[in-house]
Amino acid sequence: MVDASVPTLRPSELERLAQLDEHNELSAERMRSTSQRLGVPEEDLRRWLADRRAASAPTRRIDVPETASSRVDVPDAPTTRIDAPEAATTQTDAPEAATTRIGVPDPPTTRIDGFEPPTRQVGYGQVGHRPSRIIMLSEAAGGGLLPQISDGDVTTFLADAYRSLPPQEFARIDAVYTEGIQTTCRWLAEHTGRQCRHDLNQNGVGSWLGPRGAGLAEYMLSVLQPRLSSPNRFQPGPGAGVVDEWNDILSLYRFLGSLVADSPSRGHTITRLRGAQAAFLLHGLRLDLPPDLAYSVGPGLTTVPIDHDVIARVRARTADPVDAAALVTALFTGATAMELNAIPCVALTADALIFNGPIGYAHAPDLYVWVIPPPARTLLYDARVSQESRPTPNSKLFTGAIGGAGFRLRRLAAACEVSLPDLYHWHHSWIRRAGLLRMSEQPAPVRNTDLLFGLKLAPRPRRRRAR
Repeated sequence: MVDASVPTLRPSELERLAQLDEHNELSAERMRSTSQRLGVPEEDLRRWLADRRAASAPTRRIDVPETASSRVDVPDAPTTRIDAPEAATTQTDAPEAATTRIGVPDPPTTRIDGFEPPTRQVGYGQVGHRPSRIIMLSEAAGGGLLPQISDGDVTTFLADAYRSLPPQEFARIDAVYTEGIQTTCRWLAEHTGRQCRHDLNQNGVGSWLGPRGAGLAEYMLSVLQPRLSSPNRFQPGPGAGVVDEWNDILSLYRFLGSLVADSPSRGHTITRLRGAQAAFLLHGLRLDLPPDLAYSVGPGLTTVPIDHDVIARVRARTADPVDAAALVTALFTGATAMELNAIPCVALTADALIFNGPIGYAHAPDLYVWVIPPPARTLLYDARVSQESRPTPNSKLFTGAIGGAGFRLRRLAAACEVSLPDLYHWHHSWIRRAGLLRMSEQPAPVRNTDLLFGLKLAPRPRRRRAR
């Protein structure tokens, strides 16, 4: 178990890998362990590092001194100078040059973008973007999971899968992708009051709030009492409109969390989210996700799926409801020990944990929202009742269950025979990064055949031979 906790927030897995590679300190064991934690084959990680080195290397200029055998001394004859950045072109210059200068650029490579600053605005119609690939997910080797998915964005995700995978594999991806579209369309129709017309030119506007969502936002704002100045709680961003940023982020995080709360694998999570992006476009809205989503961390990607079997085993092997709830929460959030210790009892709502975090926050995307998988909700309700019914009520939900640096939590996991996931601070999660990207402008209508196919508005593209 890796605890990527504060006091100083550690860089993400890919950033640490790149730093070690830059200083020639990357060992085979570190590469292997990173591959296992991220669920990405070592071959893909090595290719990413090689492409990163090639992309950051400067253009090389080679000075080749002329030798006696290749130089002809003829009075008043010009010296030949060759500049060859791409193609070999000959230019004759009159000045006397002692050397022949040849500009040799690095060979072109397929670049796999890694973690970038979270405030970057990613455009769907952006030109010159990297080509997408089909990647293998090592933790999805069998059963009903999705072992092969595209690492492309929403514009090519489904078309890449259709062209590159056998029909039966594509059918599985298409079913999960369509589920993401349908779930999102139902949610958007409920929250905006607009029917699903599936028209790219609709360019609709609307709030992500429903009547109950607005009431929950006001309630949580009052009980959590964020340490922010009033009345301007947040700096308004472009495109915020009349929707308060607190409500906007709370509703977005609850939707994203609920979409992946019962996801059985990383492949399912990514495919559902690509379907959600397609549904947003169908409603004339935009859902930006991190450009390196397939390699990101957080709920549904690096957490443990929760089902009734896991809940039954934890209940049977723990005597205290607080212990059981703390362990299950660590499984579906991947939160650090410091974050788990900071969750207040009032953060527990009907379907989520909503709180300020252990160090507060300065702007809306720092709000913590962990949607609770349905099988785990009763455990957390019991934990809250237990804490509040003590002779001296505890204000923290998991008081006494985590231990110093998570020691007690690890003992509970061993007793219940469950493996804790690698722990990452909320600030590194893909959901929080999506919150930082949420203020992108409305996209221009994209007439990309691959995207139209993904939106179920165009015939299937030409299929490639299965790999």
